[in-house]
Amino acid sequence: MDPRTEKRREAIIEAARELFCEHGLAGTTLEMITAEAGGSRRTIYELFGNKDGVFEAVIRNCTGRVTKIMRDLPISQEPLRDTLIKFGENLMTVLTLSDTLRYMRMFLAEVPRFPHLGRVFYESGLMTGRRLLSDYFEQQMKLGNFPKGNPELAASFLTSLIKADYDIRQMAFIGWEPRVPDLIEHVTIAVDMFLAGYGLGAPIDPGKAPSSLV
Repeated sequence: MDPRTEKRREAIIEAARELFCEHGLAGTTLEMITAEAGGSRRTIYELFGNKDGVFEAVIRNCTGRVTKIMRDLPISQEPLRDTLIKFGENLMTVLTLSDTLRYMRMFLAEVPRFPHLGRVFYESGLMTGRRLLSDYFEQQMKLGNFPKGNPELAASFLTSLIKADYDIRQMAFIGWEPRVPDLIEHVTIAVDMFLAGYGLGAPIDPGKAPSSLV
């Protein structure tokens, strides 16, 4: 794709993302998108196929921002614990952004009507992130830095501990936002509990969880 076409594609995705958040998929028309991004219906058809194609591109664009933080981690240079804490802090920073919450609400609201797009959201977001983390654990197992076992389960356990109920709570409790110090403390405790569960490090008292989260 030439630079000019790529720039036009990005403009359409950006405009559509905001329109979908405000009006939903059904309430957003191609005319609304072209009015915001420029171009024509023909451009959208050529680049995305139809409106569902634009929505799918928006999903991949948004979830790509989350998975990018894992790809950018210097996982081969830093100690295991430091890497996992940095991963957790970056992940929670992204997941608790107001824009991320808007996108999550938009995607989930459309899943019953467009189940195939729900699969795209799940596969390109959560599962992509877990696969990247799984690859990291597999590498650490080969290096002898992590107990041999199932790297996919390790990735699932760690992300579940780190996320806890933050995403659901923020989507359900409108206006509630976690404090940064609590996020950092929570991630550190979650990583230490995870490592202790695999026999790495001292056991952690679950009662140490930040008071604002219980």
